[in-house]
Amino acid sequence: MNLVRLLFASVLLASTAFAQTVRWSDAGTGDPADLQLVFTDCAPEGEPGLPALTGATLNFAGRSEQTSIINFSITRSVVLSYRLQIRQPGSVTIPEFKVKTNKGDLTVPAFTTDQVRPGPEADVHARLTPKSATVWAGEVFPLTYSIDVARRSFSNFGGGVDWESAPLLAEDWSKPEAVETTRNGEVRLNLMFNTRAYAKSAGTLRLNPVNQLLNLAIGTVGFGIFQQQRIEQVAASTNRPELRVKPLPLPAPANFNGAVGQFQLNSKVVPANAAVGEPVTWTLELTGTGNWPDISGLPARSVSKDFQVIQPQARRTLAEGKLFEGTLTEDVVLIPTKPGTYTLGGMEISLFNPATGAYETLQTAAVTVTVNAAAAPRFNVTPPAEPAASTPHAPDLTPPAAPTDPMGLPRDPVIGSARAPVPFPGRAALLTAALLPVGLPVFGWLILAALRAARLDPNRPRRAARRRLADVLAQLRDASAEARPALLLAWQRETARMWSLPQAVPPPHALPGEAWSQLWRESERAIYGAKPELPSDWQARAEAALATTKIPGSAWPRFYRPRHLLPFLGAIAFLCVLPAIKAADPAAAYREGRFDRAEASWRETVRQNPVDWIARHNLALALAQQDRWAEAAAHATTAWMQHPRDEATRWNLALTCNRAGFTPTAIAPLLASSPRTELAGLASPAEWEHVLVAGTSLIALGLFLWLLVAYGHLPRGTRWAAWTGLSLGLLLVALSGISRSAYGIAAHPGAALVWRGGDLYSIPTEAETAQQTTPLPAGTMGVADKIFLGWTRLSFPNGQTGWVRHSEIVMLWR
Repeated sequence: MNLVRLLFASVLLASTAFAQTVRWSDAGTGDPADLQLVFTDCAPEGEPGLPALTGATLNFAGRSEQTSIINFSITRSVVLSYRLQIRQPGSVTIPEFKVKTNKGDLTVPAFTTDQVRPGPEADVHARLTPKSATVWAGEVFPLTYSIDVARRSFSNFGGGVDWESAPLLAEDWSKPEAVETTRNGEVRLNLMFNTRAYAKSAGTLRLNPVNQLLNLAIGTVGFGIFQQQRIEQVAASTNRPELRVKPLPLPAPANFNGAVGQFQLNSKVVPANAAVGEPVTWTLELTGTGNWPDISGLPARSVSKDFQVIQPQARRTLAEGKLFEGTLTEDVVLIPTKPGTYTLGGMEISLFNPATGAYETLQTAAVTVTVNAAAAPRFNVTPPAEPAASTPHAPDLTPPAAPTDPMGLPRDPVIGSARAPVPFPGRAALLTAALLPVGLPVFGWLILAALRAARLDPNRPRRAARRRLADVLAQLRDASAEARPALLLAWQRETARMWSLPQAVPPPHALPGEAWSQLWRESERAIYGAKPELPSDWQARAEAALATTKIPGSAWPRFYRPRHLLPFLGAIAFLCVLPAIKAADPAAAYREGRFDRAEASWRETVRQNPVDWIARHNLALALAQQDRWAEAAAHATTAWMQHPRDEATRWNLALTCNRAGFTPTAIAPLLASSPRTELAGLASPAEWEHVLVAGTSLIALGLFLWLLVAYGHLPRGTRWAAWTGLSLGLLLVALSGISRSAYGIAAHPGAALVWRGGDLYSIPTEAETAQQTTPLPAGTMGVADKIFLGWTRLSFPNGQTGWVRHSEIVMLWR
């Protein structure tokens, strides 16, 4: 009996051991490049260590878990999906390797794929190139990592640069520099990254490849306005260049401290004349470019025993973002104890200069320090034996020049809110605004009350959903088989909204009535079932169910209840104090250094009120504090255009334009000093238009008075009033016309300023490579006349028109 039990246990253990397997499998997509690593009845411990393949790369695509029950036997699997990338067509053999699992180490059998065709990665060429194939040990040399890819297919980077620099010591990779070239009629994009590195030890090195994920556009999916690019992620890997590192020549000088590169050694003693007890600082400074991580320190210095020596820790300072450019400074404080003349010897340090291939010695000259006796006490109670023979003449002292006021920093934000006037699009608009009937506010009050009552109606979303549901049913009547699933999903979504169901995917029993529940079940079978078909009478039953569903409407008498009318009066009272409330919060955030929060608040204010020149000015300050000078210059220009009299807006305009590196085209003439520009700067373009209206009104009044005098309705002595009105009106018209014309295109209500340079497109899309483009520098100003899906069309004074992304421009008046 015991023997039977032992045999049963052995068989059970053996079957369990054989059930735990790891194997490669085709993913079943029809593409041999899609592979799966299947773990049966076990799970991987960490990331599997895949074997290296010649001419091929395995890229991880995802993980899934499966459970199957066959003949009461449960099998659990973990599936790791991979994408095989090759450059030459053919089959790929993955050799046998071991993988760690939660059941121990298991062996993955070798696997050979079917014929695999190269994917889009075959058109991507990555290369790692050192400036020279032979360098000295410790020599800092440039490295370039470049990617050559078709401009039409490159979308963006899928991740950062992955490079194991060992055994080199390297700086971080720079930001990519893009250069476009044309090869065989196709526009190619060459992306270059740069860094610097050095090798500590001599020998022949094989550098590790640089790896990076790229997102490539390989076509489009969808149709019509729903069309979008299909993006596939591929891995780019460079070559492994060979680098020969030569050892430094022998023998090395005795005072060689390992420095390799170009350096300078400076010595400074302050002061050269001192008294006993006064400190003398001897500074030794090594600066330059080289292998700073291997430089231990500066040579030791020797001084007379008549000095007390205080030697702080040496300071090593590297340039920001650099590993091989820096300064090593060492200060020695000497306190003399005896008077006399002392010589501080010159210093020497040897280094290896890879440019000349030889050792060089840096030297500093010896410095003489004179130490005088300590000064006599200021007060002496013992009178001198005899009076001094003469009184020395005090030397003439020339006071140093007074410092100038500091400049170059953004000023404090302006507190409050101020709305700048917007230029009128025409006289008709101005006349209409002036002759609005007095009853317009009351009429608007009633309309606002009605809108508020309609907005607060609890059945409003249900009625809207019912209308959309009717539209969906109308489209389903003639829909094709391909479009029916999307319309059925829309029908379910609007049905749930019409019945105010809280679940994202409600069950059929949640709907009121068996008719709606049955319609819901049938729509789910059509969407997710194996046969996407609806019953033949489904459309008729759905329309009948909708027709019998009534949702309460709005009662007009309820619109004008006091609770809907009173908010208007409350809103007026709140708006009186709103500017002070809103201004306090972003200004406080700005003073606390939370510039991003202040920017978000002021940007929202500008969005709601584009002609609030104070908010525009403060937004420019917050952007400048974050080193976003180009966008700050655009908003500073807008603030100055809306309120040119304020000295703070002119200051901020000059600062931001200087730091951004451009001056907007239309306002460049206004920044020059001339009588016309000084006059134009007294008011904004909209204010000068108001002056023009006032001038024409005075002319009309003067003419009317002159007619009254001419017809005898006024005494002849009042003609002076008529001539005064005419003269003053003509003067205002002339001044306003000259001043407003000085602003040029910037005075147009649709004026826009390009704050980030780029391209001006013929059509509003970046996908079409056949279209013509032209460079659009930052600071260009035009008039926005059309908007389309995030694009804005600009027209320029020379007649040119083109499209630009709306995020690249700032509207001056809206």
